Amino acid sequence: MMPSGNQKKTGEHEFITNIQKALGRPSGSVLPDQSVLTQAPPPDLEHRLSLYCSRNRQDQTKLLDLFMEQAALVNMKVIPVETGSLAGSAVRELILKTEPEWGIEKSVIAWQDPLIEQLGLKEQLASDNVALFITQSSPAPGLEEREEKRRHLLESYIGITTADFCVAESATLVMRSGPGRPRAVSLVPSVHVAVIKMDQIIQSLSELYFRLKFDPKEKEQGLTNCMTFISGPSKTADIELVMVHGAHGPRQMIVYVITG
Repeated sequence: MMPSGNQKKTGEHEFITNIQKALGRPSGSVLPDQSVLTQAPPPDLEHRLSLYCSRNRQDQTKLLDLFMEQAALVNMKVIPVETGSLAGSAVRELILKTEPEWGIEKSVIAWQDPLIEQLGLKEQLASDNVALFITQSSPAPGLEEREEKRRHLLESYIGITTADFCVAESATLVMRSGPGRPRAVSLVPSVHVAVIKMDQIIQSLSELYFRLKFDPKEKEQGLTNCMTFISGPSKTADIELVMVHGAHGPRQMIVYVITG
């Protein structure tokens, strides 16, 4: 028998009341949203931000080497390229030499992003009989538009995104979702391709959290409704401890790092 609305409400009220008692707060008290996660800036804030945001070429190269080393452990390919156009040529070569898991027609879906526009994929794939769909942002898409986007997504065997950060120590891509940047592009297609710039590689998750909280540039952009963390292709070893890739998402993941 399902509990009535009043019973459910009473249970929720009792649960919240117990938490408030444990925290030493009066029953029914509500904290302002801004005070829930308040934390005073550290005394070395400016110094740490300066270190994080002004790395030289040698520092970034070391982070790239660390990223590549850790990526190999999680079956993620990292390919440095000098320019966006060279990255576009590399992505085109990947598309031409790989085959879809189902069917014979090749369809690719990509985020609407300035960095992806630099790849010139639309021009490069025009003569290759490969359909390229760009996830155009729309303020209030109707049902028909949403269904069309869903169809393009399901038809595509390669999804192309950028990333906001890349954590070198754990080989983790950090991606904000938003208009023109649906997270499904990195989760549904069989192959996930990400294109990033070298200065987007950071040291650790601690640096990531610090910058999201205290870097004025990152605070202005905000966290958005969803932030996805990806470390390599989808994998599981549930059955007899045998590692299988592609169980719950992409079976292959390639990151092109523009170093120029």
